[in-house]
Amino acid sequence: MIKNVIMWAVLFFMAFVLQTSFVSNAAIFSIKPDLIIIVLFLMAMKVGIIPGVFIGFIIGLGQDLYIPGVLGQNALAKTIAGFAAGLFNEKVMRVDPFLEIVLLLFTFILNDIVYSLVNVVKFGYSFSAFGMSLLTFTLPRAIYSILIAFIPIFWDYFFKPSIKR
Repeated sequence: MIKNVIMWAVLFFMAFVLQTSFVSNAAIFSIKPDLIIIVLFLMAMKVGIIPGVFIGFIIGLGQDLYIPGVLGQNALAKTIAGFAAGLFNEKVMRVDPFLEIVLLLFTFILNDIVYSLVNVVKFGYSFSAFGMSLLTFTLPRAIYSILIAFIPIFWDYFFKPSIKR
């Protein structure tokens, strides 16, 4: 138990450090992957809804404190994303890698919808700009992040020793 908590804490810390330092150098056409959502998704899929919600809130609040803006915006978005990913806990539902990739895409879109809706409500942005940001920012970022997430997802499914699938 403690070993798992330490492992996930180290993974989140590494994702946060890489997200704030290295990822800007790995941008393709100003599209950057989101390593924090990838780790949050993988953690919530392994341990369930309640840890996904709790850790999503803590990570989102940490991002809100690190990046100035609307306080609570990232916390709300990551909490809901952690909840959605935790719904498909592997102890409750067996998912194959393709479905896991689709769920990760859904998690990205849900996170950005919540984040953008806060901008619409708080700053009065139009819904047309909201829709365009989903098409021009969220989908490319999600696809780039999914390409990175292929490695741990397929490693876990094909190479990690486990009971018969």
